[in-house]
Amino acid sequence: LRLATSETIQKCTIQDATWEIDGSAVVLRASQINNLSSPKEQTVKTLLSILERVTDIKLSDNSITSGHVSVEGLIHEIDSFPAGLVGPGNFMFKIMNDDATKSDVCLLSIFVHPAIRLKVMAILTTLVKSHDNDNGINVTISTEPYSLLRVRGTSSTTTVADVLSFNWMDVLPTDVDGNEVDHGTLLMINSTDCTKGRNQIILKSHRPNLHQNHLPQNVACSGWDILCHPSISNDLFQTFVRKGGTCAIGLVEDARAQLEASPPLPIFPRDYPDSAEGQSYWEGSSKDWKLIRSCIEGSWGRNNKLLRRSQKEGCDEKVPTEMPETSELVTTCDASSKEIVRIQWSCLVSPKSDQSVIVVRGSFGVPFLQLLHGCGRLPRKVDSDFTTKQTRRPRRPVRPSNVAVHAPPLSIDEKEIHSKLCKQLKASLSLPALLRCELFFEGKGSPSVGDVIYSFTSRNDNSNDDTSKGFDQESPLGLVTAGGFSPTRGRSYAVAFVSAAMFIDALDGTEHGMVKDEKMFLEVTVAKGLPSPRHLRRCT
Repeated sequence: LRLATSETIQKCTIQDATWEIDGSAVVLRASQINNLSSPKEQTVKTLLSILERVTDIKLSDNSITSGHVSVEGLIHEIDSFPAGLVGPGNFMFKIMNDDATKSDVCLLSIFVHPAIRLKVMAILTTLVKSHDNDNGINVTISTEPYSLLRVRGTSSTTTVADVLSFNWMDVLPTDVDGNEVDHGTLLMINSTDCTKGRNQIILKSHRPNLHQNHLPQNVACSGWDILCHPSISNDLFQTFVRKGGTCAIGLVEDARAQLEASPPLPIFPRDYPDSAEGQSYWEGSSKDWKLIRSCIEGSWGRNNKLLRRSQKEGCDEKVPTEMPETSELVTTCDASSKEIVRIQWSCLVSPKSDQSVIVVRGSFGVPFLQLLHGCGRLPRKVDSDFTTKQTRRPRRPVRPSNVAVHAPPLSIDEKEIHSKLCKQLKASLSLPALLRCELFFEGKGSPSVGDVIYSFTSRNDNSNDDTSKGFDQESPLGLVTAGGFSPTRGRSYAVAFVSAAMFIDALDGTEHGMVKDEKMFLEVTVAKGLPSPRHLRRCT
């Protein structure tokens, strides 16, 4: 992580992530039947009509269908959105000419995780079989081999150009810099150094937090994805290490960089508890997922003790085995000499439901952000003309903008309006929903997987002791799924999931709104297992 974000040592990292796409892509091919003169747009519309039944994104943009931009989205069961989540996927269009029929052929490559590959193949096969060929378009499904290399870091752009021997001015417009290419942009490069097999390489810009790319947290997860034929991937990987001087990393370092990003990037299936694989991941019954959890949840030092001792001494993280208040929500599973945290997400929603939970994503989370920003007032900004004319120094030290302070409370009328909006949003929740959030810890302490989040119920302004603040032990607000000390933030940091209904209740009439960097936060407390005053840690 330090190597990828260093400004003095211009280097980057490389990861062979071929296993994450199972070494191939699922390809949907739309072509004309019997040389019928169907327009090219008709083949694209045929594929879009199939995908709109299983995806939550709009693929009709011309930059996407023309093959210039790759897009990421979620794949669901047929006609079941927002329920029935299968997992994330990456969609890439390609228009080519068929020499045999002298007609245009539309190809759609879908890259998915190997855990959901068979499920996605079964869903797409069902849709292809139910496709009507009356419009003169034939749709088939197949696979195409691919290898995936990830180059990340401050010098990823220059390193890619040096290793692949090309000039960015030849593949990009004159007014576009290689470090400012939009996320998902596709570029076709022919490798001259690799002579084995096919030498065409696809470069995909990976800058998911492009609008906050100036932050040091996002440097280690920004760079380029290289898609190539497996016959040249090995030579290409060694060329990057030997000629380009890149540092080879694995799953542990990549997961750490994605957690360090701002906002943190989701990892499948850890951050997808509303999918079948996500539930299996947190139930602790799969040996494969237990190995992945040993890599991700282990220590961040040079030696991963959790992974090294997984088959001998068990997990070295001490997790409470008795948690009466949350015995149904968080338990421990001891199998193969390993003790891991086991989470039942359906027990977190209020009221408890037998239905599968739904994670609120994208624009559907805007109403919750509006309620959060409306639970308090932002400090009034001082006029710049007044600050320039002011000659007296402040009587008290000026508090840095990145320090959280209590927000000025709302008036009585504003509280009534805000409370009414909270009740309306809670009444509109028709499904058990979860929200993915970030936690910023104050003071000492490091979060761990399975820590329980509670909301404050009152505040004693005459006491500075955190234990004087009450919290609801019977109704946990959420759970921590990943976290640790963030070197770029300078404090402990975590990712968690909270109940949408409980989050609304916590905002309704709260006195614990916090302001930091001109943004509103909610003050909560985190406890390890059974909450007690010595286990509490404040965070926002």
